[in-house]
Amino acid sequence: MVIGTFSMPLSPDRRADLLEMLQSIQEPVLAQPGCKGFHIYEEQCSEPVLVLIERWDSMAALEDHIRSKLFRLILNALDLSCGQPDVCVEHVCANEGMELIQRLRSQLHIAQ
Repeated sequence: MVIGTFSMPLSPDRRADLLEMLQSIQEPVLAQPGCKGFHIYEEQCSEPVLVLIERWDSMAALEDHIRSKLFRLILNALDLSCGQPDVCVEHVCANEGMELIQRLRSQLHIAQ
């Protein structure tokens, strides 16, 4: 799995434009082959930041997405941010869920 994270510093006057732009492509991006997620978040901190997280089956799927016309709107959104955007692509080799928590919590009971 490949995860792309795009963090965009927000100015109050551009917030609505950025959200609208990203929300307008959410469904079409999710329909692209290999897309497993497209999530938009707004960080609540002293400096507001809009965060887009995309999850892809493979690097090849993400590369196809980056070459697509839809990605142009993500680039436009990055251009609208009021500061330097942060882009990070992570290659995930393994993941765990509740089984990790249960395993670690059960070890805690053994150690006590």
